[in-house]
Amino acid sequence: MSSPLLLLRPQPGNDESAERARALGMEVIQLPLFEIMPVAPIPLPEGPFDALLVTSTNGARHGAEVLRRLADLPIFTVGEATARVIRDRGERSITIGGGDAASTIPLIVAAGHGRLLHICGADVRPFDPLGLHITRHIVYRSEPRDMRPFATLLATLPPCVIAVHSPRAGRQLDSLLPPAPRPHRLAAISRAAADVAGPGWRQVEVASAPDDTALLRLASTLCATSPSSQ
Repeated sequence: MSSPLLLLRPQPGNDESAERARALGMEVIQLPLFEIMPVAPIPLPEGPFDALLVTSTNGARHGAEVLRRLADLPIFTVGEATARVIRDRGERSITIGGGDAASTIPLIVAAGHGRLLHICGADVRPFDPLGLHITRHIVYRSEPRDMRPFATLLATLPPCVIAVHSPRAGRQLDSLLPPAPRPHRLAAISRAAADVAGPGWRQVEVASAPDDTALLRLASTLCATSPSSQ
């Protein structure tokens, strides 16, 4: 018997992942832990800049006005999903990285750029700038939802596979669920996300690449595998 998949990422990404997961044949439970909120508009940082870095679909959505104002600059994104959001607003010169900032920065360096505007959220995972001059422009923030109405649901979840899309989600999940032993299996987008999710899980696996496609591929394998066969 297959296990259900619990998706924790904020909307609208939660619905997008749920649609892809169901297309892969998974039963999905949607329970976003965070809510994406736009920040009050702030002046664009002083340049000059010679390229833009966008590290999430939320950055692409909430940074649309910045992208419009700097339409002459090349854009680097961490993945296809972020690039797709930008393309939907008009064709642009977009270079796609390997799933996270760490794998995208070398592409920017290789292209000869030196001054980068990073369109991002308030919480940014550290990465090596490799000598680039990077200015962050925050366009959204991720706020924890009040999960008290879901306390019983979380405490009585049947054994399932839980997709952890970020270290922040891993920490929040650890704080919300009863302590070990935990009968669930984790599919984490990165080793960092897995490491902060706490102890006592039945199984913890890390996606082959730090993106939603690889994470859902891993989750699909786990959901189709009986826990008793592990």
